[in-house]
Amino acid sequence: MSAPHVHPHGDLHNPDTAHESVDIDLRAIVMYALLLAAVVVGVQVAMYGEFLIFAHMEREADPTVSPLATPAGQVPPDPRLQTTPWADLKVLRAQESSFLHSYGWVDQDAGVVRLPIDRAKALLLERGLPVRPEPVDAAEGTTFATTGESTGGRNLPSAGPDRSTAPAQSPEGAGNPSAPAAGQEHAPAPAKKPGGGL
Repeated sequence: MSAPHVHPHGDLHNPDTAHESVDIDLRAIVMYALLLAAVVVGVQVAMYGEFLIFAHMEREADPTVSPLATPAGQVPPDPRLQTTPWADLKVLRAQESSFLHSYGWVDQDAGVVRLPIDRAKALLLERGLPVRPEPVDAAEGTTFATTGESTGGRNLPSAGPDRSTAPAQSPEGAGNPSAPAAGQEHAPAPAKKPGGGL
């Protein structure tokens, strides 16, 4: 047999240093975990009881509800606040598009129908837009009734067109009081005297 190995520095055993003689204390860890769980459950129960007390205090402090108020749980009447405006906008756009591109009745008794927008544009190009009728007399403007006052302060008749035009002049100055009579001539104007007298 070979001789036991001897360390060159002698025996390495230190009597003042040693490893743990036992494992960890499992009982202490379990007791700590149970104590921690009990504390957590106790805090939760205490908070639940506190919130029940707060709810009771709030109910006691609530003012008397008006008999006109909407009962709890009942949906208020329209119009209500929008909860999903983006979805409502999509529905509105779909309804508008369907309305613009479909046929339908506007007033069935009167025979008024709704046309698709493309068909309505085509009919408008074919038939054109309605225009005003031509005036009966160019001097009287349109044949539609006029109301209000003119720029000269004259009251315009409201039952018909403006017929307050100037009277037509007769030939040779007839009807003009300043026109000379037949066979008469204008007399020369008297000369003014110095100083402004006649």
